[in-house]
Amino acid sequence: MKKQLCKFSGWLSPIFLFCLIFSPLLCSQASAGISGDFNRALKEGTPSLTLRFSYEYSDVDDPAGHKPANALTLRTRLGYRTGEFFHTKAFVQFHDMANPIDQYRWPGGGDAKYDVVGDPDGTRVQQVYLDVNLPAATTLRMGRQEIKLDDVRLIGAIDWRQNGQSFNAVSLKSRAISDLTLYASFINRVQTIFLTDVKLDGLILLNAKYTGLADQNISTFCYLLDTRDKTPTARDSATYGLRVKGKINVLNYDFTYAHQGDYKDGEDHNGNMFNAFLGAKLELINFGAGYSYISGRSNNSRPFDTLFSTAHKFNGWADTFINTNGGTLDNGLQDIYVQAGTRVMGVTCKAVYHYFDTTEDFGGFDSAYGDEIDLLLVKKIGANLKVLAKYAYYNEKNNSGTLASNLAGGFDEQVFWTRVIYSF
Repeated sequence: MKKQLCKFSGWLSPIFLFCLIFSPLLCSQASAGISGDFNRALKEGTPSLTLRFSYEYSDVDDPAGHKPANALTLRTRLGYRTGEFFHTKAFVQFHDMANPIDQYRWPGGGDAKYDVVGDPDGTRVQQVYLDVNLPAATTLRMGRQEIKLDDVRLIGAIDWRQNGQSFNAVSLKSRAISDLTLYASFINRVQTIFLTDVKLDGLILLNAKYTGLADQNISTFCYLLDTRDKTPTARDSATYGLRVKGKINVLNYDFTYAHQGDYKDGEDHNGNMFNAFLGAKLELINFGAGYSYISGRSNNSRPFDTLFSTAHKFNGWADTFINTNGGTLDNGLQDIYVQAGTRVMGVTCKAVYHYFDTTEDFGGFDSAYGDEIDLLLVKKIGANLKVLAKYAYYNEKNNSGTLASNLAGGFDEQVFWTRVIYSF
């Protein structure tokens, strides 16, 4: 396939292109001491490389009769982080995704005969930013960056897909107060997994995490989304929430609640999300059970929008319900799941069972969506190499899914992945 070339864009990018390209020239005009410090910062930097070779097979039993997808892809990421120069470090990371076997389609491209694999081929700058160390254990980060907050349920990098997600942002992180991490960010553009850009009037992220209690973390957050859509149906929303995570002896727990209301131009936001997990880790096995609730469309209230999350991590690896990102799952979602894992001869094994139900009967659909089995094997080989195999089978119970509607839970689907990952 012809590759997409994603260019620098947005008001942040020219700043950092200037810094990275012209700083050596500017420093050469300064004193020998300053120039020497700059050269030392470059020489003392750290390169990084990740090669991720992936095969994905996806077979969806849909009425359109698409052929099963086969995707053989290679993700390459090459980065460099400088040493410190005047309390500042720079990082740049280049990204390329090639697909030797491209029997698949994705939103906006690919071969229409096949099922979907969300990995278009292309090249872009994944990250390029400056880190400025400020007084009182505070860091200012400016530029294109990956952002992962809490369990990435609302804001994440979508790293499972071969093309991840990053943000043009100015971020501030402070640990000036003992046991408290404060984070704030302003974002004006999102680089998506489909190698497209989403321009925003602004996304404000505010997050505070307290770790002063033994074996327990408490986070509060406020995320304010302002898109460029000026109509009442705009995605604009304000999301507030609380997360508590910790352990008691062998038991571990993780609870999150979030409420979503109107902000800027968006109207009729009145949604809720609740996630609960309780597990135990014994010597040979770990297991647990969880419940996830995402409200749908009820009366005049719109479905809860999980914003820019790493949705693949939640609610089944077949990705039947990833349209919670964007807030278009009209019937909402209840996900009841159990999981178990162990480690045998250096291989990490995990199995998960999900039962999916609705939260609303919007459009007259009030039956359960279906269930899913997920399986994972991971093996590390030395310090730099990892191999994995992953499988998901989603069983749609009512044969009520349609290609043009969000009223029901998709179609029967099997997905299989195998990957080899090398990094340093």
